[in-house]
Parts: sequence; C-alpha cells; structure tokens
Amino acid sequence: MAKTNKSNAVQTQTINADDAKAALLKKDPAQIMVDIIKQQRTLYSKNIGDWLAARQAAQNVDFPQRNRLYDIYDDLILDEFVHGQVYNHRILPVKNRNFKIVDKEGAKNDDKTKLLKRRWFDAFINLALESKFFGYSVGYLNDFNLVDGFNEVITCELIPRRHVLQEKGFILNWESDFLGKDYTQEPYSKYCLAIGDKLDLGLLNKAVPLWILKKHAWQNWDEFAEIFGIPIRIVKTASQDQRVRNEIEGWVRDMGTAAYGVFPEGTDIEIKENNKTDAFKVFAELITKADQGLAILFSGQTMTSMDGSSRSQAEVHQDVADEIRKDDEKFIAYEVNELLKKLAEYHNYPFVDGDTFEWDVPEDVKALVEVYTAVNKMGFQLDAEEVSNRLGIKILGIKQVQQPTSPNKEDQKEKEPPAEELTVSQILKLHADMAKMLAHTNKPTN
Repeated sequence: MAKTNKSNAVQTQTINADDAKAALLKKDPAQIMVDIIKQQRTLYSKNIGDWLAARQAAQNVDFPQRNRLYDIYDDLILDEFVHGQVYNHRILPVKNRNFKIVDKEGAKNDDKTKLLKRRWFDAFINLALESKFFGYSVGYLNDFNLVDGFNEVITCELIPRRHVLQEKGFILNWESDFLGKDYTQEPYSKYCLAIGDKLDLGLLNKAVPLWILKKHAWQNWDEFAEIFGIPIRIVKTASQDQRVRNEIEGWVRDMGTAAYGVFPEGTDIEIKENNKTDAFKVFAELITKADQGLAILFSGQTMTSMDGSSRSQAEVHQDVADEIRKDDEKFIAYEVNELLKKLAEYHNYPFVDGDTFEWDVPEDVKALVEVYTAVNKMGFQLDAEEVSNRLGIKILGIKQVQQPTSPNKEDQKEKEPPAEELTVSQILKLHADMAKMLAHTNKPTN
C-alpha cells in the first residue's frame, strides 16, 4: 500500500508542472535561467535555420524551389527601413530620370521617345529594378491597341515569382508543379520579358540575417518594456478571505491613469519602479547597427539616409551613392534596348537598327563654358553649331568688334585740355620778372 501511495505521489508530481518547477528551483535555481536563455536562442536559431533551409531549397540543382525564400522576402520588405532603402534610395532616383531615344547618329527622336512615355513602361522599369533585390523576374506585356500600324502596349505586369521556374524556363500553373509553359518559346516569348540572372537570389538574400537580428531586438525590447516599462504594483493584505482577495485584485487590475482605490484595513500597496536604462542602450544599439549594415548593403553608405557629418564626408558618401545609381541606370539601359528589339520584331513598333535608349542627362553648362573659354584662349577656333547644340542657345555668328580710329589734328586740338589759369601771386611775379628784363634791355651803353 505504501508503494502505491508513493507511486501515486510520484505520478502526481510528474503531472503537476508547477510543482516540478518549484522543486527544480529549490534544487538548482540557475537551471530556470538556463532554460530561458535556451528558449531565446532557439527562437533566433529557428529564424536563421528557416532562411538557410529556404536558401538551400532555392539553390537545389535538381528541383529548385524559391517559395520559402519569397515568404521571407515578403516579410522583409515590410520593414520600413528596408523599404525606404530599396524604393526611395534605389528605384525612385532611376525611375524619375528623363530618357530619350536616339538614332545611330546620336540625334534625339522625340516621336519615338514619346512611345515610351507611358505608364506600362514605368511599370517595366520598376519591376526591372526590383529584380536586383528579389532576384530573377519575368514581366508580361498585356493588353494591346492597334495604333498607326503597330500594337501599342497598354500594361506590363510581373508574373508571380513563385510561379516561375527560371532554371527550366517554365511558368507554372501551381507553385509545386514540375512542368509548365515554356516562356522562352513562341508564342509566350513574344510577351514575356526575362530580367536578370537566373541564379541570382537578389540583394534581399544578403539582408535577411541583419533583418532577423533587428526583428529580434525589437521583439525583446517590446517584451522588456511590457515587463519592466510599467512600475510593478505589489499589494499586501492581511485578509485570507478569497472574496476579499479577488476584489482587491480587481481594483488593482482596473487602476489606470489617475486612478484611486479604497482598500480594507491592513492592505498595503507598493509600487516597484525600474531604474535601469541599460536595456535602451542594448536594444537601440543593436537596431542601429543592423540598420547601418542594411544601408551599406543597399546604398553603399549611411550618411544620406541615417546620419550627417561634415560636408566633405557627405560629398564622399554621395559619390558612392551616385556610382550605385549609375550602375542601376546602366542595367536598365541594357534591358530597355533588348525590349526595343522585341517591340519592333513582334509588335511592329517603329524602332529600327541603330535606335538606342539613353538617359537624357542635362549638360553642365557652367563646366562647358569654362572648357570653351579655355580652348578659345589657346587660340583654337570653335565650331559654332556644336557650341550652339551643347549650350542650347542659338548662335547667329561672330560678333564684330569696332576698332578705334586715330583722331585727326583738328579733333585732337579740340580735345586738348584748356590752359591752366595762373594765381594772383604768379601773375605779380611774372610782371616783376618782365619789368626787370625790360629795364635791363633799355639800359644805355657807354
């Protein structure tokens, strides 16, 4: 019978988790802290493990699957800092640039340029730039209007990346399919626009570890604020009546801003405030460092998006951002020139060999004037037509400079200044000198 009771007691102790934790705490208080730390590390490791597994599935040689990686990307792009870096610092500066179509002679063709001043083309540039972050993408030209003998494109859409098996060149009806429509062959090749490298997983793949660190810093900070941000209220009561204790608990629970309570005699309320500020430094520094890493990844620097310093440092950082923008512009120029060929071949757009897409970069007029002035001082003759085109002003000809003529004697006399007038003392002295001269002249000789 004793064994049965002992067995029952053991069984009851095993089932009751609270008793088990209490017994463990008495035996080894540090064990509870170890379990908590392990749980937090497991949460981080789980997210990193998910990313590693998703990346491995995307790089699978036999049957690559990027769906799990795209799931992470969808959450990652919701981060306000990442979204701002991608769209505000990388995509918008390129989309807002003016462009032109030039012929083989380099002359701008306004009519052909207007054919691309459409909303669908803006959408194409957007999805082409997104491919640098999300990886290989396929666009789709949809809806056409017959205008002046060619099929004018109305919309350009992104084929969901989850339904594209780029290694095989298939568009899948279902994400888990093994076979689909071959978009590299007609008729699909007339409308599908493949953009980027098939093996590229995009810059977001490199951003995932930093984003996970940042996300956990926010989560832990929020949990810390929830536990320690609000002062803890401790209530002590001498009453053992459960009804009184429940009533007091309700009062404390309902106490909010400017609240008060009337408690029975023997009830003490104590408020414990947290005076430590180390948590702010820990979590804020971790989030800042993660954002700095993301800024360097996407923009090559941090000053234009996070902080500022001296003017010289700002110029260096801006130079790095400009180099990245130039690379994005060059990438788009390659993709658009391939698009022009497809529009001309399959949809009768009036683009011919030699037509090229270029960014319409305005000339630095001040720098050009300095160059032309220096060349002119060196004694070289300038091409008036070339100067007119570069500066955007109409030059009528060389300005005639009137040469000064030598004045004649009459004019010279008229222009001679009048004689200077003598003062009174000078006149008296002059008269005295003349009198002496006359007296000496009239003196009789012996």
